Formats: sequence, C-alpha cells, structure tokens
Amino acid sequence: MRVTRVMQCTGMALLAFILFSANTASAHHSFALFDSKRTVTVEGTVKDVSYANPHIWVNLVVTNSQNQPETWGMEGGNLGTLYRMGWTKDTVKAGDKIKMTVHPMKDGMPGGQILRVTLSDGRVLGQRGGDQ
Repeated sequence: MRVTRVMQCTGMALLAFILFSANTASAHHSFALFDSKRTVTVEGTVKDVSYANPHIWVNLVVTNSQNQPETWGMEGGNLGTLYRMGWTKDTVKAGDKIKMTVHPMKDGMPGGQILRVTLSDGRVLGQRGGDQ
C-alpha cells in the first residue's frame, strides 16, 4: 500500500493530538499548589467531605493562631487508590475530630494535600500507603 501525503499529515496530526491530550490530562491532576518540601499537622473537626472524582476533599475546621476557627480545604488522592488502602465513604465524616498531616498550600492559604490522617480511635491512614 502506498502512503500518500494526506495519510502522513493525518497520522502526524493524530499523534500530536494524542500527545497533547495526554499531557493536558495529567496536568489536570497536578498537586502544584502544594509545597511538597514542607509538612504541617493540624487538628480539628471535619466540616464536610466530598468523595467525588477525581480526588476527595475534606474541609477541616481548625483553631488558628488568633484562636479563631478557620476552615482548611484538604485535597486527597483519587478514590480508587484510597479505597484500596482501606478508606471508605464512612472513614472520615462530618463531625469527626481528626488530625491531618499535609503539604500546605504554597500561597499560605489554609489548606493542603493530605498525607496522613489520624482518626479519633487512633488509626492512622496514609494517602499513598505507609508512613509518609
């Protein structure tokens, strides 16, 4: 079969589209907002939890340095990975008192990327398994 110029151009365009799409999709799940060189641990009461794709979100009310309540938005991993590590929709729920170790937000806003959660019963759950 003879390859025509149109077929070559179509093939190159398709390859470029696939490569661009893969790069864009992986960038969507970036944790670039978080300072991966630092960790902080905060304690508080769970305000709410969103177990939705692509990642879970936990809003945790903590007492800040001015002794005022402050809501921290914590982003966790994807549902499939968390479920394989033992998380369920009832693992962390509104009203629970927990401790979280996170990579904090780079801009100083109250929030972070979940690394570890210590539940009120003493169980410790890591986002990616093991002690982080």
